[in-house]
Amino acid sequence: MKYIFAILVLLACSTGTAAEKVFRLHLANEPGGLDPNKQRTSSSSYLLTNLYRNIFSFDDSKGLTPDLGEGCKRDKKNATLTCTLKKDLTWSDGSPITSADFLQTYKKILNPKTAAPRADLLFSIKNAEEVYAGKKPVDSLGVSAPDKTTLKFELSKVDPDFEHNLANYILAPTKEKLDAYTGPYKLKEWKRGQKIVLESNRTYKMGHPDRPLVEVLFIEEDTVALQLYEKNELQFLRRLPTLFIPSYKKRSDFYWVPVSRLDYIGFGPELANQEDVRKAFTYSLNYVELQKIFSSEGRPGCIGLPDSWFPEKAPCFDYDLKKVPKVKSDKTYNMMFSALGGEDHKRATEWLQNQWSKNAGLKTHLEVKENKVFLQILGQNPPALFRKGVAADRPTCLAALETFGPLSPENYLRIKSPEYDKLLANLGKAKTQAEQKNACLAGTEYLMKNHLMIPLGAIQFSILVKPEFTGWKLNQLNQLDLANLKAK
Repeated sequence: MKYIFAILVLLACSTGTAAEKVFRLHLANEPGGLDPNKQRTSSSSYLLTNLYRNIFSFDDSKGLTPDLGEGCKRDKKNATLTCTLKKDLTWSDGSPITSADFLQTYKKILNPKTAAPRADLLFSIKNAEEVYAGKKPVDSLGVSAPDKTTLKFELSKVDPDFEHNLANYILAPTKEKLDAYTGPYKLKEWKRGQKIVLESNRTYKMGHPDRPLVEVLFIEEDTVALQLYEKNELQFLRRLPTLFIPSYKKRSDFYWVPVSRLDYIGFGPELANQEDVRKAFTYSLNYVELQKIFSSEGRPGCIGLPDSWFPEKAPCFDYDLKKVPKVKSDKTYNMMFSALGGEDHKRATEWLQNQWSKNAGLKTHLEVKENKVFLQILGQNPPALFRKGVAADRPTCLAALETFGPLSPENYLRIKSPEYDKLLANLGKAKTQAEQKNACLAGTEYLMKNHLMIPLGAIQFSILVKPEFTGWKLNQLNQLDLANLKAK
């Protein structure tokens, strides 16, 4: 949405009566569809997590909590996981939700014709990877539904995080026609190019029964969204531009939300055999200055994972001109980033460009792309440099570092290393907290000591929420839960 006038006209014709309070939030882009099983990124997560639910939900303070399920139990060898669903679950159309719905969805995700981008979340199940590759029939999948409320998973490898996958909306059960929902909301209306309207799904028994209407607008520019918020035409601002943080952070409607996210500058194939150039890009950045400019809580240059995941603190790169190799090159390197990051990313990349030129004599050309185009380019032929953010699907170090593993569709660094694969395997097998921390450090140091990426520090989202609405939750996985949403 480029013009405020057009949005205001839309709001004037909004769903609901004058007395009815509507909770309006925004996405940067309109979703291509509402099938959670086919989502590649987290850009539509605020919408889809409220339409579709799974066996568990994740709470920052409580961890995994029952949602559609009662719970799961592993056998002594951790080879079998048995999950029990709640009784009398129903879809938004009133039909029963059973274990067969979950099983059918797993088969859909692993069907090669579906081409589900996050099918790897199921690869710990016996024969799942082979089914996805078309090497084994779908009926050989190691999941069964012995009765209407029981799911039995046969695991082919050690996977301490598998239960977390069962809290992900990407693996939530879906109907073939996508005409019914399992979450606290259901689709009421979709005005293409304008908005999506959600109404309370009363068959979802958890949470507050009288949830207000939710409208999701499509607003590309952060400053436009902020203006609408100040006009009370938005009730939830998902991203306050960093220029405004100093003047807004003392307000009662301002929130810092720390998220499990890995943001970084990646190096493409063009620089794969040029470590000196990668070092020059890395050590020529004044990270402390960047932190001040963008009012960042986490220091850029440090890996954006919690200190509690490491033996001591998360490892960092420092600004050190003595470590900048003298690179003789008149080449101009392409630095690409997604328009989804808004004005903040544009301003940050311009700052990076200036630092690299001033401190290392490196020339860069900045190029912004629409997000879908950006991801296509990363998947096919990444540029010399690119800015990428990855929202972890589980709150664990393994989830973050698997981003660059052999099975991940997000491995845009093109890492193909038996050493790194072994480090990931060790992290997956780690049992004690000390073993997990040491393995997390080893995997992180591999990325940094080989100068494969420049981490951009721990990320906190700066959001604004109108005080007349309560009950919303935004967790560290960037999942917005509106099940308990209330209007005062």
